Amino acid sequence: MFTKLIGTTIFLVFGSAAVIFGFQDQQPTQKDVSKFMARKLDDSRAIVAGLATENYELIGKSAQDLMLLSHEADWNVIQGQQYLRMSNDFRGSAERLRDTAHRKNIDGATLAFFEVTMNCVRCHKYVRESKPD
Repeated sequence: MFTKLIGTTIFLVFGSAAVIFGFQDQQPTQKDVSKFMARKLDDSRAIVAGLATENYELIGKSAQDLMLLSHEADWNVIQGQQYLRMSNDFRGSAERLRDTAHRKNIDGATLAFFEVTMNCVRCHKYVRESKPD
């Protein structure tokens, strides 16, 4: 009984380690990227809805959610200083959006969202151009 318990424990420890380390080397699948992108788009749509209805709580929460997404591992699709700078620019814009929403400044929030959108478009263009054919 004790030997069986030890064997099962060793199997679980080493099996879990193999799974964890095996998955770290794999690139995210297209399905994973699509799911992550859908989350970003959902937050963006919520911001537009919040701006249209002056729902500052929705704007602020969605901007915060975008900031949190930008810290997830799936965010980092390429490496390099330019990509890091673009990600930081995005976070700064999302932070301004969140802060203007907290101040109930619809014009400031609208401009900040425009800045967030411009950062998204620039970065996506950069990523597309950086990928090898």
